[in-house]
Amino acid sequence: MSSLSNRLLLSLAALAAAVALPALAADELIRLTPEQLKRAGVATAALAEMKSGGAVRLPGQVVVPPGQVEVIAAPVPAMVAAVRVAYGETVKKGQVLARLQGAQLLELQREFAHARSQAGLAGESLRRDESLFADGIISQGRLSATRAAERQAATLLAETRQSLRLAGLAEPAEAGALAAAAEIRAPFDGVVLDAPVQPGQRVDGMTPLFKLGRISPLWLEIQATPAQAAGLAPGDAVSVPGCPPGGRITVVSPHVDAHDQSLRLRAELPYRVPCVRPNQYVQVDVRPQETSTSYAWRVPAGALTRHLSRTWVFVAMPEGFRAVAVQVLEEAAQSSRVAIPVAADARIAVKGIATIKGAWLGLGAGEQ
Repeated sequence: MSSLSNRLLLSLAALAAAVALPALAADELIRLTPEQLKRAGVATAALAEMKSGGAVRLPGQVVVPPGQVEVIAAPVPAMVAAVRVAYGETVKKGQVLARLQGAQLLELQREFAHARSQAGLAGESLRRDESLFADGIISQGRLSATRAAERQAATLLAETRQSLRLAGLAEPAEAGALAAAAEIRAPFDGVVLDAPVQPGQRVDGMTPLFKLGRISPLWLEIQATPAQAAGLAPGDAVSVPGCPPGGRITVVSPHVDAHDQSLRLRAELPYRVPCVRPNQYVQVDVRPQETSTSYAWRVPAGALTRHLSRTWVFVAMPEGFRAVAVQVLEEAAQSSRVAIPVAADARIAVKGIATIKGAWLGLGAGEQ
């Protein structure tokens, strides 16, 4: 039992030493003879030839900015007599969306007619008292009281008139019949984002009937991994395949989503794009600016090696190679976009990586 314990302790110590060795040797020069380099087929390439100028393709969704969305609600308790539009339809300003019927609509018209009559009487009283005051027949107090009554009647008329407009009702004629229904109209050109009501449904006051949105400009809500977003910044150009260019990233979220651990990027399409629709899922090409990718390069997949949960490249030095940790921004089968903290005139190994890595880890590969 004691012998087994000793062997186990020696194995653990050897493993710890082997793991710690690369961390200590990461900044040390990896020396290989010319014969070893030739036999292993080691080749290098200049980073300047691998400048990352390509776009990064990320998933996204087309959304309407919250400031361009408006909810249209029922002005009073009523029954939905008819619905003229459905979800996804484009509407014009003033277009009828629905028709409502209800007793309270008649009450609004009656109250407006009464307020209009009272405002007319108050106006006549004010004009009469102003004439009487000018002739010295009535006092200043009497005139002030008449003016206050006229202002109160005018305010009540304005209130009832606004209630009619909110209900979609026209002002009734002096002696005309009252309208039995109210029409709900679109307040602007846009698209129907939601239409939850159905004909025959009874609704209370302020029950949402429609949700309309202006579709110019639109936003793109883009998902990216933290590594992909590391090389992106506000101002980077974005485009949707098949659509004209012109979009720009406006916001890069400072925190990750708690559900899928992704970062959210927001871009704005500054004009109405007919090739995308609100809520549509699309692929978005993000082209980083030169200033945000000065250390980003697109290197062959064979130039990367992984060790201790990190990704490395081997940078050529006058007398060997040096292992440099990199950050993978985008990974594909043939090449990867990485951030390498070295000068632009550096060269990295692109072939014979196994031999260099073996020498780096002290596994004897460099002696083959």
